[in-house]
Amino acid sequence: MRGGRRSTWLVMGYGLSSSFASNLVGPFYSIFLFELARGSFLRTGLASQVPLAVSVVMGYLWARLSDRSGRRRVFVQLSAATGVAVNLALSYVESVEQLLVVQVAGAFLGSAGGAAFSALVAESFRERRGELLGRYSAFTVLGGFAGSLLSGFAYQHLGYRSALRLAALLNLVPLALISAVPEPGGGKPAESRGRAARRIPRGFWRLFAARLLMSLPGAISSGVFAIYYLKYLGGSPESWSVVAAATTLLGLSSIPYGRLADRLPPRRMFTLAGLGWVVLYTGYYLSRSPLEFAAFFIIPVWPAFWLSYSKALMDLSDQAERAELFALESVLSSVYGSAVGIAAGYLADLLGPRELFLLSASAAAAATAIVQILLPDHASKS
Repeated sequence: MRGGRRSTWLVMGYGLSSSFASNLVGPFYSIFLFELARGSFLRTGLASQVPLAVSVVMGYLWARLSDRSGRRRVFVQLSAATGVAVNLALSYVESVEQLLVVQVAGAFLGSAGGAAFSALVAESFRERRGELLGRYSAFTVLGGFAGSLLSGFAYQHLGYRSALRLAALLNLVPLALISAVPEPGGGKPAESRGRAARRIPRGFWRLFAARLLMSLPGAISSGVFAIYYLKYLGGSPESWSVVAAATTLLGLSSIPYGRLADRLPPRRMFTLAGLGWVVLYTGYYLSRSPLEFAAFFIIPVWPAFWLSYSKALMDLSDQAERAELFALESVLSSVYGSAVGIAAGYLADLLGPRELFLLSASAAAAATAIVQILLPDHASKS
């Protein structure tokens, strides 16, 4: 029991420290990329989606290797070390083409940790998953809040390239923490631990279809939030960092949302999130000042959906090759997200970013209605 608690706290610390480092540079990455792309939304979308596509394809191969070997930690270590190198290399790029080379190269090795880390978390959080996922999310929120709060200062006074170098240094902390986490199950393959090895558990496709529908609004608009706030509404970098920090801090709602996810079925949680997104994206569309936009932006809706979905997926993974299932889900959802993101970049160039918010609000309303048909109105344990 003591070893289990130690692993839990190490995983929590990993989430906090990695979130701090990523959020130190995350709020302004889209601006950095937008400037390298010379103001083109389409080139910005391509530069962000191509490395993601490479990452998810390689991630599936890494996940199969993780399941076959029964090892999780070493893959997460490889990913964390790659993150250090990528941040450092990005601080020296001078064009969007150079950025693509760095990001694609990093995706080959950095993708090793995605599914393996999800599997490690699922195997570490076996009881009260919703509650523990909520706590883990709260730790990442605290780290993200601190990083976001400092991001504006770093952007203005250090410069984005120096901030990337600082983030590379800070990423050594989560690397050290994950290195101290013992391998779940002793590092043995799933078959040797007597666990069923189904690749696609029952109920996966309905849950996954609902996930795609619910994530469509964000896939359409997420790439233009910072650009719209700074370039179209006239907000300052410092105020955007405060907005990002406040949004991150309100992600502490993951604690009550996590407990709620243990009690309510995904259908009800998805409905709650869908209705919230209709309100948020409509508010973004109607906003005419940075203050109005920020008032809607900080409302925490995403945790309600994501914690419920993550718990449901982890419950399903108990019946399957765990890392491979997570990787399959990541591949399919990322290909979908990349296609939507590139199309959204084209539409933003054609129509302007504000119209994407109205499209997202419509997508959220449609998704909320369709989920009522896709998912059963009872808790899913299968």
